[in-house]
Amino acid sequence: MSTADNNNNSKDDIPNICANCGKGEEGSNSLKKCSACLSVKYCSRECQATHRPQHKKECKKRAAELHDKKLFKQPQPLHEDCPICFVRMPYLNTGYRYQSCCGKVICSGCIHAPVYDNEGNTVDNQKCPFCRAPHPKTNVEAIKRIKKRMEVGDADAIYNLGNYYFEGKYGLLQDRVCRPKITFPAPARSWET
Repeated sequence: MSTADNNNNSKDDIPNICANCGKGEEGSNSLKKCSACLSVKYCSRECQATHRPQHKKECKKRAAELHDKKLFKQPQPLHEDCPICFVRMPYLNTGYRYQSCCGKVICSGCIHAPVYDNEGNTVDNQKCPFCRAPHPKTNVEAIKRIKKRMEVGDADAIYNLGNYYFEGKYGLLQDRVCRPKITFPAPARSWET
């Protein structure tokens, strides 16, 4: 059974009848789930209020379980795994680098790995570890690559070019958004009046 089937079954585990009066979905236009525990359905607000004393204890227990599940859920990674070594990307931005030639985000381990050969000798390898394209030799070439990735709709390229303008990197004019300073009138001092 696939995970999609498991997800569908978990949604259908809740019977399509009102927990209080037993009406099915055909008896009512739409059944609404209990907003706290999501484990029972009701056909109306009156049925929910009538059933509340019987359901209250189990509802609180299930709501606490759902809260804990949500609280301790692992966050989604910012980037996919490294396309070379398949290790999860670190959360710090110093642990990975964006490659403007192929649009891949590569971990720092794979970026620095081709610098040495099997015997530990330094190798002059100035190529992208993923696509083997040579690194740009000039700032103009680096900006052309980024703009080419932007035309494809690469969000990382758009973000990086914005940062380059903000910081004035690669020969671009520094373009920081200037906000006007808000000036308040100086308070009157007692000796000036």
